[in-house]
Amino acid sequence: MSVHRSETSTKSASKRKSKRPLEPESKIDSRPLKLDHLGFLEIAPGVNPVVDIVAIHGLQGHREKTWMTDDQVCWLRDLLAFDLPSVRILSYGYDADTRSRECVSTQRSVDTLALVICHNQSLESKGDLRDILVSTHAVLFFGTPHFGVESTTFLEGINRVLSLYMETTDAILKDLQSHSPELENIQKDWVAASEKISSTVPHQSAVIAGDRNATTIVLHTDHRNLVRFSSKENDDYKTVHFYLKDYVNTAPEAIREKWVREDDFRNIARGEPTSERAIVQSKAILDNLDKTAILQLPLVSFVQSSVHNTCLEGTRKAVLQTICDWADDNLAKPIFWLCDIPGSGKSTVAMTAMESWQKGGKLGGRFFFSIASNDASTTEKLCSMLARDLVQYIPELTSHVSQAVVRNPSIMGSSFNEQFQVLVAGPIQHQQGRVILVIDAVDECKSGPQRRQLLNTLSTAVQECKNLRIFMTSRPDPVIEAVLGPLSIKSKMEDRLHNVSHGDNIDDIALYIHQSLNQVLSEDKRQRLVGKANGLFIWASTACRMLNNETNLNAPEDIYDRLISLEEPGAIDEVYDLVFERTDKESYTVLCHMLALLLVAFEPLTMNDMEDLVARRRSVLSLETGTNLIQFRHPTLVEYLRRRSVPPTAASWCVRCLKSRTEGLKFNICRIETSFYLNRQISDLEVRVSKFIPRRLRYASSNWLFHVSGTDDSRRRTLENEFRDIIQSPYVLYWMEVLSLTRGVPRATAGLRALGYHVGLQERTKSRISDIRRCLIAFSVPIQDSAPHVYISALPFTPRSSILRNESLSEYSGALSVTRGLEDAYPGLPRVLRGHEGSVNAIAFSPDGSRVVSCSDDQTIRLWYADTGEQVGRPLRGHSDLVRAVAFSPDGSQVVSGSEDDTIRLWDANTGEQVGESLRGHSDSVFAVAFSPGGS
Repeated sequence: MSVHRSETSTKSASKRKSKRPLEPESKIDSRPLKLDHLGFLEIAPGVNPVVDIVAIHGLQGHREKTWMTDDQVCWLRDLLAFDLPSVRILSYGYDADTRSRECVSTQRSVDTLALVICHNQSLESKGDLRDILVSTHAVLFFGTPHFGVESTTFLEGINRVLSLYMETTDAILKDLQSHSPELENIQKDWVAASEKISSTVPHQSAVIAGDRNATTIVLHTDHRNLVRFSSKENDDYKTVHFYLKDYVNTAPEAIREKWVREDDFRNIARGEPTSERAIVQSKAILDNLDKTAILQLPLVSFVQSSVHNTCLEGTRKAVLQTICDWADDNLAKPIFWLCDIPGSGKSTVAMTAMESWQKGGKLGGRFFFSIASNDASTTEKLCSMLARDLVQYIPELTSHVSQAVVRNPSIMGSSFNEQFQVLVAGPIQHQQGRVILVIDAVDECKSGPQRRQLLNTLSTAVQECKNLRIFMTSRPDPVIEAVLGPLSIKSKMEDRLHNVSHGDNIDDIALYIHQSLNQVLSEDKRQRLVGKANGLFIWASTACRMLNNETNLNAPEDIYDRLISLEEPGAIDEVYDLVFERTDKESYTVLCHMLALLLVAFEPLTMNDMEDLVARRRSVLSLETGTNLIQFRHPTLVEYLRRRSVPPTAASWCVRCLKSRTEGLKFNICRIETSFYLNRQISDLEVRVSKFIPRRLRYASSNWLFHVSGTDDSRRRTLENEFRDIIQSPYVLYWMEVLSLTRGVPRATAGLRALGYHVGLQERTKSRISDIRRCLIAFSVPIQDSAPHVYISALPFTPRSSILRNESLSEYSGALSVTRGLEDAYPGLPRVLRGHEGSVNAIAFSPDGSRVVSCSDDQTIRLWYADTGEQVGRPLRGHSDLVRAVAFSPDGSQVVSGSEDDTIRLWDANTGEQVGESLRGHSDSVFAVAFSPGGS
């Protein structure tokens, strides 16, 4: 068991002597204090100790003085040692020798339970040293967690002090900086460890985010005296002693149980005899670890089975046979590209082939692009979805995928190529048999550079991984043709699905129409529809759904007459015109608004959100089973709606949701009874959120800013009057509540930034938006941790000049009154932006002035918010030498860089990923870069 303290005061103890508390009659070992060569100070040896308490001081602390009062009472030695005589008490500090190559252990015998610190311990270590987590029973934190320091002056001061005693001070200084990767990793490690050990903290601010097992106690003292107790009568000492005594009493049994399990697992690892129970238990633990790691991989909300079906039995026989032969032929080319026009049935063929390969054990994964889905129209989650599929379709690869995630916890922030190599290609190489990946509708990946990068990665992967095959579909696309066209590793089937010169295409559509409309139309009318379809399956399937729809206001014969009267055979736009023509005039406007909302929604909406839209339009829309999410049946409908210029209304719909009197924003929306618990400590919070925050309100709260930002200047000026209430009190505070409860603060901050930079807004609106954003940034921790702290912590401590404060505080008379220390305004832009580890060679502003890009001798490019100086995401890495030049594209979506590695690279300014391959050709350093005026 250890007592941890994160921060301590630096005041020196007084030289005054004091009268020590009376010692009990029981004799305590009074040997002199011992400091071993590894930095452990034995404060009290204990009488036959079975438990160790290790006191660890913080920065600028001292092994003894940290725990000592001004009158020289060290409570660890003078109080606790008498109250817990069977405990050995040690002190360990930052000047301890942590560079030793030896394993460090305080374990003395098999009967002693000790805190053990192991450096690079392996099964071949000297003796059976215990794992530190296995041997730790509980932790008491004093002070607050260290999240890094912003002040460079303070850091430089620490550097000067530490350099007198320690080596590698540059590394230490970097790790102490705010949001440093090292501090974030330490916090993540603690959260994982906290599942197995108890922790106690003196106040809520000392809880590390994610620690669900922490117990909060109240110590009535200031920060400096938090770890200094002068007598046993001190109430704070009594509180700490109570918890320590309880942990000491429960530690032996709890730790012995952990040790038994550890011994069993060691024996399994060494191949030594062990119990069947241990083998079963170890397998269960490994399975759980695998599942935990894999569940971290992000999902795509789009489900292809809700939109696409398999081929009707008896159709597409020749095409499917060709594909089947390719999959079974050991000498076949590794990529099969099915290329045809929109609506020809490519996805249906892919679904059918995929079903066959799944039954045969060859399917590794699938990804269906969709322009109607925000997630499924980019490659950002493609690799994580394929990795999840590998586990589902080839269970033998579970451990390999899990290990890839565990070894690369930040893999989703890496380049697409690296993600694919780590999460997909790497695990597949452990599989003996053939593995087929299905990538459908590649042309519906919205970004041309992403399509190019995807195809380059796939073509490289199949050449390096000999058992990997790729089946992909797309409509004709110049980007895809440019990459795959010259390659000899592909088989291409083009225009085979719709061309009427292939008699089986007409026969397949005839079979489909006759079977679908057998009870609806006569045979001769069905045959006439076959001719009208002109080989296009989407035309035939949409027409059949129209004729079979039970909610039709018109008789099937009337609909048939209109279909036959259409001028151009196979023209799908004319069919869609007919679908919407049949809407009564009163409902047409509402229908257009709803379709416009579906068209631009950032995530699928549900049947409840859209009322009866789907019921009347099942010929072109579908419902996902189980979730009721609405999906467009085919991308041709999305394109049709865009061509028809359906007016965007999502922003207005979101604002109406937020302001709804019945289901909109309101005070204490989830009816939380007390502010003493954090969100994560409310056991039924998810139930409350589902019950009291309708899904449409959650969507509106998360996305309204982006919808407003995405409109044109004229429409945005009109919307400004509609959303003004949302950025004023009390709505803005109610909105922050929802953000807290739905974990939406980061997205809202980004949305406020995006909207605030539009020049068309009134200055007072822009000032309000900026003020709200600064509030969310400054108080993001309390707001994200607890919805009530919007009112308890954030509002009272906003600066005096804050619009939000001056407008809202008077409405909440019970709020805290801050009498001293309140800031006049939010901090301004720092004079210096720090982050690069080498000289900065070039900088540039984005076209809208919101961001700054910089490049450096440290081989990185970094993005910064121009108004706060905060770094945007992670550094952009890829160059292998000094980066000399950077520039933004005219629309601000990309960054170009030039380097002494003789290459030019393009980067996505929003995701930080490299776009495509490096541009090579220069034989020396690149000193200047620029985009053409059109950005192409």
